Amino acid sequence: MTIERFGVAAYGSGTVFHAPVVKAGNWIFGTGLRAVGAHGLIHADVLRAGRPLDAPPKAEREAQFIFEQMSRHLEAAGSALSQVVRLDQYYPDWRSVDAYHCARKAALHGQVAPSTSILVSGLLNRDAGMDIQVMAASLDSGINIEALAAPTVGAPKESGYSPCLRAGDFIFVAGQLARDESGDIATAAVVPATQLWKGTRIKLETDYLIRRRLVPSLEAAGSRLDLVLKAQVYLSHEEDLPMFLQTWRAAFPDRIPPTTIVPVRHPAFGTHDARLEVNVVAAHADAAYRIRDIECDVELLVPDMLPARSLDGLLFVAGLMAIDKTGLVPRARILESAPFFQDGAREQMADILSKAQKIFAAAGSDLGNVVRALHFQRDLSTFGRAYQEWRTMVGDAGLPFSAIEVNSSLFVPGAELIVDLTGHVPCPQEPARSAALM
Repeated sequence: MTIERFGVAAYGSGTVFHAPVVKAGNWIFGTGLRAVGAHGLIHADVLRAGRPLDAPPKAEREAQFIFEQMSRHLEAAGSALSQVVRLDQYYPDWRSVDAYHCARKAALHGQVAPSTSILVSGLLNRDAGMDIQVMAASLDSGINIEALAAPTVGAPKESGYSPCLRAGDFIFVAGQLARDESGDIATAAVVPATQLWKGTRIKLETDYLIRRRLVPSLEAAGSRLDLVLKAQVYLSHEEDLPMFLQTWRAAFPDRIPPTTIVPVRHPAFGTHDARLEVNVVAAHADAAYRIRDIECDVELLVPDMLPARSLDGLLFVAGLMAIDKTGLVPRARILESAPFFQDGAREQMADILSKAQKIFAAAGSDLGNVVRALHFQRDLSTFGRAYQEWRTMVGDAGLPFSAIEVNSSLFVPGAELIVDLTGHVPCPQEPARSAALM
């Protein structure tokens, strides 16, 4: 096996298999971490049904449970909380965030890796307050982890994360907003209050975020924009997509790096007025010659975007949707006059996974080497059906997945989900494993 799985659990009626933690080479990924027991329900010690208002508050109990589980899984995989290089958090309710931060600071002894926190519409457990993703280096990897900071790029003291971190030749930049030192959206990133068309808000915000937040962070870590391996972009106004893309594309004179763009409801970020948050993984300049651009014929949301990039055994894939040049792929379109003969969500997942297969194959890997699968869905009620397409690809070994309900519309009419994938590329002497053999 090229990746190892830890804590695999069957959910529901035994048709969904979750691998909360996987190890691939020097890296460990935790995905879809919620305060659940082996049955997939929120643990009774977290809920305290008879005394739900006991201290600490439920969200803090939830976060403590998650970090205790995370610590055990990381230890089993040969890592530790001290080796964490990235955290991503999704919350249905902003009131959970401060309590989560208290538990996180305690668990990580104040040394919090670059972090992205997004408010979303729903999680797979209706009574869950958070869904966490983590990435860590193994203890025996010899990877040096160094927290860095650009003079002009800080982080809110309440959350206490590092804005930027270098781990070996990988650079992790926390989710960035177009804010200034005050913590609010910078004046230069907004249209003046008395003006109607003195600039376009999303273009101003995107430009400021790139020039004043991303570029300084990358430079402080010895990297630059053309070395970005993957970006995740969250937009809280779906209609901003075309003008966001104009500014995003202008920042990359050659090709747009693999980017996943996710529409979320507003407000979605730590600063109420923000319309945009972006995090990136990049390579250090010393590793520029080792970056592989993965090319193959797949239709993406942005036509001139790279489908994927790989570095040192990790594969970073652009966000995938069941779309072609005209919109939703024909196989996934539901006829209004006869809607009962097709499962649109499952057909969309089948198309997405066929694209993913092409990308992984072009990189010298396969879908058995997925180390993280994030499903951003219009409606989580379709998750169970869509997941069954994964079973046809990778069997029941356990998928490192998380499913998040985001916006009621996903850019393309009829679209049900956006899939964000990270994978492992075996070394030349390590044969890629066929998903069919799992």
